[in-house]
Parts: sequence; structure tokens; C-alpha cells
Amino acid sequence: MVTGTARLIPRWYAVTVVTVLTLFTLGLAAATAAFADDLAGRSMWGLVACAALVLVAAVSSLLRPRRRREPEVTADGTRVFRAPALTVWPLVLGWFALLATAAVWGWVALTDFDALESPGFSIVAIVGALASLPDLVRLLTGRLHRWTLELGPEAVTYRGYRTDATVPWKDVKGAAVQERGPAGVRIDLRGGGTDPVVPITAFDVPAEQLVDEIVRARKGARR
Repeated sequence: MVTGTARLIPRWYAVTVVTVLTLFTLGLAAATAAFADDLAGRSMWGLVACAALVLVAAVSSLLRPRRRREPEVTADGTRVFRAPALTVWPLVLGWFALLATAAVWGWVALTDFDALESPGFSIVAIVGALASLPDLVRLLTGRLHRWTLELGPEAVTYRGYRTDATVPWKDVKGAAVQERGPAGVRIDLRGGGTDPVVPITAFDVPAEQLVDEIVRARKGARR
């Protein structure tokens, strides 16, 4: 069993990110309220909503205390750790808000380009929204995943964003805390495969608990 809890997310980093997002959101809201007087301007409220939702997700991900908690347990004994709803759903809703804003700007660009206050920024946003459409298709078809770690009787499964990996316990050597790139839990595999890394920012339990759970589940599967 891993003893102690390492601080994988530096406090200064978490505070800096949340502070910058807060100031950006407040500044954007103030500017929109002061200067939005047409369709392109009023659509900036979508960008404000996106920034506010990303801020909520950042607070949940970076500032939430990580404590040992009991996971969900299914009928076959699989132990399931899921990313908190406040980390996941604000990101999805913020993405939708950004897509809606970019759609309005795209319409304005086609019908009255001069109405765009910042054409360069608007075009970048539109291009970024178009580039994210394949991920929207993945989301709608169930191929974009909420971060989840499942420790079953036969295998370990990690899902997160585009990753969906299931590895039989016989191919798992163990697990270890990884301090960066990203910070989280590395699942050590036998052979030459790439070791999956479970990012700790996506979960509300300490990395040490996930390591203990993986090691315990692996030992249980070998009995």
C-alpha cells in the first residue's frame, strides 16, 4: 500500500490558472455588457458562458480536495472511478457555447463581414470550431469518453477523451505515481506497449489510492 499523499498539482499552478480564468471571464463579461449592441456583439455572451464554464471545470479539477473515497461497485465486483460531473459537464457545455458563438460569427462573416469587431479573432474561433467537429461526431457516437477507470475481475479499462483501452490483468505488471507529463498514475504493461497514464486532474481521489486499487485488483485476479 502506498503511504502518504503527494501533491502532484502545485498549489501555485492551480491558483494561477483559476485566477487568470476568473479575471478573463470578468473582463470579457464587462466588455460585452458595455459594448455589445448588435448580433455579433451580443453573441459574445456565448464566449462569456464558455469562459465561465471552463472556470467551473478548472476549480473542480485543480482545487477540489482529493481524498480516499469508495468507488462505484458493479454487480460483478468491478470498481469504477469516474471523473466528477463538475469537471466533465462544464467542459462539454462550454464547448457547445463556443460552437454556437462561432456559428453566429460564421453567419455574420458571410452576410456582413464589416460587422465583426475583431475579424482576425473571429476567424480563428470559426476555424477552431470547424476543427473540433470530428470530436463532436465522436461525442455523439459515444467515442469521446468521460474519464473513467474500471478495475474488473479480468481486466483494467481506462477511458478518457479519445482513449479507450482495456488490458487483461495478465499483461499488467503494476502501477506507479507519475509526477508529470501528465501527473497521475502510470499503468505498467508487459512487453513493448505504451503504458496508459490516468491523469489525476480528472479524478477526485489521490493518485496513491488508484495505485493501491490497481495493485490489489491485479493480485486478486491472479488467485
